[in-house]
Amino acid sequence: MAWAAPVVALASAAPPAAASLRIDPGINGWVLNSSRSLGSCKYTLEVNSTLNGNGPDGAPYGLYLYDVQSTAVISNAVLTYWIIGNQTATWATNIGHSSTCWSGPVRGTPTIKADGFVYTPYVFTYTCSIDPASVSADGRLRLGGFHVTATFTQPSDRCNNVTYWTQRSITIDQDGVGSQPAVDLTFERRNGTLGPYTGNRAPQARSASGSDGVSTADTAVSVAAS
Repeated sequence: MAWAAPVVALASAAPPAAASLRIDPGINGWVLNSSRSLGSCKYTLEVNSTLNGNGPDGAPYGLYLYDVQSTAVISNAVLTYWIIGNQTATWATNIGHSSTCWSGPVRGTPTIKADGFVYTPYVFTYTCSIDPASVSADGRLRLGGFHVTATFTQPSDRCNNVTYWTQRSITIDQDGVGSQPAVDLTFERRNGTLGPYTGNRAPQARSASGSDGVSTADTAVSVAAS
């Protein structure tokens, strides 16, 4: 999804042609989100970072970091999927998912998001070490594959709505034991039924600024790169 977010400038060079790349704070890269209706308010939502090919900005699918210093200490990588409504999803892993690195999800407490609607969070935590020496020739430091499918039944007031926020968080201390403080980097974006978030809240909520994305959908299947 292409949407406005603050860019944190880290010290080393990004891959060639970085001017055309989308670079967000922290965890970058593209995954494919695919939701499908099973009828009677029941849905699946598949999230896949393991595809071949490139996302909308020409960067490859996958989850990775840009501009990592060799001295960096990197920790607390987390992916959170917020699904609209109050439901309890069951999650299955698919081919290519790095179960040794991605733990969870843990279901959190349903919470009102920036758009004024209630969402249920599902939190995946990265438990493998992230070695800055593992930066590939293209300048990306890759995380393990992420490929899961949620199955859930929506409450009656959200029967035709599978809107979701994707939130990515990570802590990076670029100079390790040096004087620079560690920085917590988090960003999120919305897709699904309601589409990209443009800053408009639910009617009962106050207005707020936000970010938007790119999505495509039809009546049976909704697909979005994020």
